Amino acid sequence: MAPVSAASFCPQEGRQGVEQAPFEENTHETVFDVPLEHIVQSSSGKGWHGLDVAEIIHPLDDFALPALPRHILVLNLSPPSTIHERLAGRQGHLGTGNLAILPAGAPTNWHVEREGEVRHLHLYLSPTLVQEIATEADINPDTFEFAQTLGIFDPQIETIALSLLSELRSEGLGGRLYVESLANILGIHLLRQHSSMKQPSLPRAVGLDQATLRRVSTYIEEHLAEDLSLSALAAVAYLSPYHFARLFKASTGSAPHQYVIGRRIERAKLLLSTTKWSLTTIAHTVGFAHESHLALHFRRLTGLLPSSFR
Repeated sequence: MAPVSAASFCPQEGRQGVEQAPFEENTHETVFDVPLEHIVQSSSGKGWHGLDVAEIIHPLDDFALPALPRHILVLNLSPPSTIHERLAGRQGHLGTGNLAILPAGAPTNWHVEREGEVRHLHLYLSPTLVQEIATEADINPDTFEFAQTLGIFDPQIETIALSLLSELRSEGLGGRLYVESLANILGIHLLRQHSSMKQPSLPRAVGLDQATLRRVSTYIEEHLAEDLSLSALAAVAYLSPYHFARLFKASTGSAPHQYVIGRRIERAKLLLSTTKWSLTTIAHTVGFAHESHLALHFRRLTGLLPSSFR
């Protein structure tokens, strides 16, 4: 069978530790390096930082991949299959929901034994992001490696991956802040459970000081209509995204993206009560992309649709 070069993963940034242009500046082809006909949907153009996602239907053929510049996590969305990685002689059973973890920097050559459609969700994780998370977790970023695995089941990674797939399908319902939070959680989990350097026990987070918490909450209130990012909120607190997310949750009881959604709903309730604005105008004013996004979160948090509340 003719090999399919880079049929599912794509070079985008350099080897681990090499600084490259931001992901957002790349085109669809350079981000994924996969024929368009094999991409069901992807995060191309969404401006996600440090992480890209693509739902892919593989060609029913053997395929070879070059040395990959990003860490790749593959979640099998199809019925079980047997996979062979020929260069290292590895073989694994990839059940539905099972994972393959492919560290950056090694070429691979694959054979898949299965009849019918092979559908995977691919998570492309930036080594630069992983290095930043490792540094903030007091792990020397030059001393750890991810373990290459075939056919493992990790419920936390599966949950994160399916949340990202849902985000793709919902046209950005959770927003960039939600995706960046998931990327950080994914990086931390990989370091703890799937690297050569286990993360040391973290001290109990005591939370942000009152002045910092007030500064961050004020910034959120003043920018609710914008696509808030975790890095922007962390910058207001003069912290890294990793530490900010931990301390913010310790202070408020909510992850940053959950807190922001809650504040958006509270602002929407105020506008519903005091204005005659349309639901679409209110949705945009409080930071939701569509009226349907407002309705979904409003009902989830209040039990009512916005029109019923009004």
